[in-house]
Amino acid sequence: MRSGEGVRLGEPSSSSGAPAVPNRDAAAAAALRRMEKNQPEKPEDASRRRIQMIAKRELEEDQRRKLEELTVSEPRERAARTEQEPEKELEHSSAISKVMYTSELIGEDHVALKVDLLKDIEHFLLEQVRTSEDDSDKVIAAVLMLYSLNVTNKKQLAIDTICKYCQNILENPEEDKFKKIRLSNKAFQDRVNSAIGGRSFLEAVGFTEQTEGDEQFLVFTRESDTHLVEALDALRNGEAVPIKVARNMELLKLKQGQKPKAPKLADEFYNLSAAELKSEQRAKEQQVEKMLTLRTKEMRQKDEQLTSYRYKYTLIRIRLPGNILLQGVFGCQEPFSAVRGFVAGALNPNFAAAEFNFHDGIGQVVDDESATLAQLSLAPAALLHIVLAENPADDELIVADEYVSMIQELE
Repeated sequence: MRSGEGVRLGEPSSSSGAPAVPNRDAAAAAALRRMEKNQPEKPEDASRRRIQMIAKRELEEDQRRKLEELTVSEPRERAARTEQEPEKELEHSSAISKVMYTSELIGEDHVALKVDLLKDIEHFLLEQVRTSEDDSDKVIAAVLMLYSLNVTNKKQLAIDTICKYCQNILENPEEDKFKKIRLSNKAFQDRVNSAIGGRSFLEAVGFTEQTEGDEQFLVFTRESDTHLVEALDALRNGEAVPIKVARNMELLKLKQGQKPKAPKLADEFYNLSAAELKSEQRAKEQQVEKMLTLRTKEMRQKDEQLTSYRYKYTLIRIRLPGNILLQGVFGCQEPFSAVRGFVAGALNPNFAAAEFNFHDGIGQVVDDESATLAQLSLAPAALLHIVLAENPADDELIVADEYVSMIQELE
């Protein structure tokens, strides 16, 4: 039916006048193909096809290897660039040239750089281990050292090893070999002794140093091991000593006719190196790709949270009645309620309990107390104004008496 009208073999042409030879040739070619298909495959054809298959498989394997090399080489090149070009830490000009920290453990009045504060915490906890008469207090101090003063990998390795030491004693109380740790043992040196607080914990639970021949050991000398259960529970559920950014409060007096401004950042803050420009370009490309991809609400929220980590700290200035600027340093992930608490603590008690609102630079009210400063775009620096429900009198001080001496003129 698809070949057209039927014709007699003796007729020179079809009824329509079209040549019949092409139709006969096509039918013959189709019949020949069917016959060749049914014939057994020749050995040389099978060998040729096998060689072609092997060559194709090797070509695909070579392409796959090249793709893997390209995928792996990019992170390696990025790591090499990172080693050659150390990441530049963005600073907030001289206004936040030194971010200070404090901790309730040693008193909020003690303010220092983070490195110095961690050293002070270590000295404090070591003194607690040395002078405390209660063994449980020594254990807690050692746990705080482990969680606060070590990087994550070293901390976890030390905790796992110490737990294994103590668990062996609990499970094999009659085996003396589990109650001795050779100090020269490489595993002990690398995993426990190198971690701050590791040896202190072992000594707090009953290990003492002893010499046997030419070797030194830590030997578990307690008659009872029941206290190890509570000590292990404290070790597994420990937490780091909380530290927080010190506010570094400043009070600045505006001159007559002087307009308040947000803290100015140095020009170097905006200068980007070639590596940073490439990183910014890659981030833009990834952002475009994500915009073209169907994403869940949780995925979008996670992306927003990651973008808010661009800055770690922010400098907030709040204009108070009486042309006074209150300035403080905050972490970008702190909620806006921290700013309200900071302002209330600096105000005169007559106004601290009064109702007041915050306005940003364009006059909009900032009322989301739970949002972080990064989410509110109050980083890396911002200027806010407070509006009191009742304006103070001209001769009434808005600032608490203990902070009056801190007021200085704004340059």
